[in-house]
Amino acid sequence: MRRWAAVVVGVLALAGLTLAGLSGCVVMPDGVDGDITNNWAPLPAATQFRPQSGTCHGDLVQTGQADAYEPVACTAEHLAETVAVAGISGQDQAFRECSRQATAYLGADWRTGWVVLQPVLPSKAAWAGGARWARCDVAETSPVDGALVRRSGTVKGALAASGKLRMACANPKVEGESVTEMHPVDCAKNHTAEFAGLFETTRKSARQLSTDDLADGCETAIATFAALPDDGDLSARVGWLGFPPDEAAWKMGDRAVRCFLWLNGEKMKGSYRNAGPDKLKIHYVRR
Repeated sequence: MRRWAAVVVGVLALAGLTLAGLSGCVVMPDGVDGDITNNWAPLPAATQFRPQSGTCHGDLVQTGQADAYEPVACTAEHLAETVAVAGISGQDQAFRECSRQATAYLGADWRTGWVVLQPVLPSKAAWAGGARWARCDVAETSPVDGALVRRSGTVKGALAASGKLRMACANPKVEGESVTEMHPVDCAKNHTAEFAGLFETTRKSARQLSTDDLADGCETAIATFAALPDDGDLSARVGWLGFPPDEAAWKMGDRAVRCFLWLNGEKMKGSYRNAGPDKLKIHYVRR
């Protein structure tokens, strides 16, 4: 490398001497002033990588890098869809901004659907270099086991009225105190659970959530959904299934618990929205 550099420098120096020696005797054509740089356009300013919204991707990732950016058409099979690219000034804003953008794109609160939200941030080097964006990716999840679903087609509007990814009625598989599977079903058919709403916990960590916390929050959500008095008799009218965010979602900023009306395995038919106390009578024994 040193030998090559020395040759280049020598050639440039010789060229400089030659030009200097000839400059005094060369006659320039009309319109030429001998300045070979004064009319060159300046180089364009360097631009930072910024992903595009409305694109889809084969994987769900946490960090977005230019050299690994390979979007695909949303009509092709994919795992995640970028619903927006939000401008942020701090990384702690990513989840909040992406939540707002995802809700607008999906047609309803994203937390009420069979989807997950993943804010994708610039690499550490890109952030240090001034990149200030959050790529808001959404992926479909299987209600049966929570696995990510490879799909074709956009999720835009998928949570609007009659949207295919809305949480609604289902037949859960309950083992002891745990739900191991959820099987969505048309509310016009027999089912044992119905999505009633969500509540946001104020606990500092997911591990601090107790059964009493889940019961209080979900019973209030169910009372609002089913038009029931939120009083001491509520637990004798209805049961509940509560799904808190997992550790990864909690770390991002999700504090919403998803709540389903559940009548301890009794069959329901039709939606129980605004069912009222005449339909949901006191008939459970308090523990």
